[in-house]
Amino acid sequence: MTEGRYPAVVLRRILTLVSLVACIAATVTLVQTTPASAAGDDTVVTFGDAPFAGSTSGTELTQPLVGIAANRRGDGYWLVGRDGGIFSFGNAAFQGSTGDIRLNQPIVGIASTSTGRGYWLVAADGGIFAFGDAAFLGSMGGTRLSKPIVGMAATASGNGYWLVAADGGLFSFGDAVFFGSAATERLGRPAVGMAATPDGGGYWIVAGDGSVYSYGNAPHHGNAPGHEFIVGVVSSTTGQGYRLAGARGGIFAFGDASFEGSASGVLPAGRVAIGIAGTPSGRGYFIAATDEPVAPGASGPGVSGLQARLNALGYWVPVDGKFGQTTTQALYALQKSAGIARTGNFDAATSRALDDQVLPTPRSTSGYVAEIDKGRQILMLVSNGRVNRVFNVSTGNGARYTSGSGTAVAITPEGNFSIQRQINGLRISELGELFRPKYFTGGYAIHGSPSIPPFPASHGCVRVSNGAINFLWDSGELPLGTPVFVHS
Repeated sequence: MTEGRYPAVVLRRILTLVSLVACIAATVTLVQTTPASAAGDDTVVTFGDAPFAGSTSGTELTQPLVGIAANRRGDGYWLVGRDGGIFSFGNAAFQGSTGDIRLNQPIVGIASTSTGRGYWLVAADGGIFAFGDAAFLGSMGGTRLSKPIVGMAATASGNGYWLVAADGGLFSFGDAVFFGSAATERLGRPAVGMAATPDGGGYWIVAGDGSVYSYGNAPHHGNAPGHEFIVGVVSSTTGQGYRLAGARGGIFAFGDASFEGSASGVLPAGRVAIGIAGTPSGRGYFIAATDEPVAPGASGPGVSGLQARLNALGYWVPVDGKFGQTTTQALYALQKSAGIARTGNFDAATSRALDDQVLPTPRSTSGYVAEIDKGRQILMLVSNGRVNRVFNVSTGNGARYTSGSGTAVAITPEGNFSIQRQINGLRISELGELFRPKYFTGGYAIHGSPSIPPFPASHGCVRVSNGAINFLWDSGELPLGTPVFVHS
């Protein structure tokens, strides 16, 4: 194993005006019309001599697709899911998967052997899973990485492979030679993948902004214009060109790599490209797509599905298909209940917690109780010991503060209380704004706020999101007289 953190010969060209003009002239971009040979559906779109052999379209997947690889003859391909599930089409034979294995980190890429009778899967932690005639030659699993692995490429012999990390770090195994890495470059966007030249004498690393970094005998012919997030790269058959695939299906061709069409405008709303694989002739390619990633700011069926699962389990969130603050709050609540990192993202650990249907264990065992667990920073609505709803909260941060009545410590009182009074509106206090507060003792209330971090941050009240307090009012699930149990 060779780790790409030391100086190496970098053959990336610094373009002069003359070479830039030549590059633009040799580049075919999205303005061309998609050729009639294009075929496929909303999951696999093929161009040139790449045959469409089927896809997972219409199949309910456990995890979204993350990659595609073609077999040696180009008459079949594999799709791989985030959980390592493998879907084989055409003459690409199924050789095994990690679909039934509990992974430490999700699968992020796939590469096929030179015979087409095997493939490797790579996980975000650098773990390698080999199937068929693909030999295990080492991995980064168990090694602390600066950034996660995002992709891999295999040597022409099938006896080696490279892994590339999000920071451009490069790791080589077997007969894969290290020629340099982009780890010391100031990347505009994280690296997203790599491709090797056919003879294994070089490779390209591509970043999300379309910047291409060339090493060994891999020539640099230009970068994508930057208006579309890049998701993959594939070499031409000569190694004298490459194609970049964009998230919206755009294709950017450089050097002697021909443009055979693009999926730009073909992929329906809510679908994004995730990868590209080429045919042996170099005159065709496959583009794989999946639902738009479930991430902050995303929207579509994938987000709706996540919200529906969270809500069904008990983590309150509106099912509106938009990944905004309320979805983040629900994920915080799940992460707190599971005792995992409070990222607010739908990451691998959170996905496992959702799959395992993790719910917090309440302390109350009888009656209907609003239980506030300060240790986990969650609010549970509990009915006879059964959790019905869970909300993310932020309670007193323990800091000393000054008010008109003197100094005090921001502590949320513990004990058994009840909802005593409420204000259906915005109350402005000397310590801040309380939206639709429901008071459970003295001036301490459960109230809405635009700021509910995943840690204690209040002066002593129990903050929930404005959306959550609206739900508690409108649903009638926290009426006057409701017992409130606060504990650490």
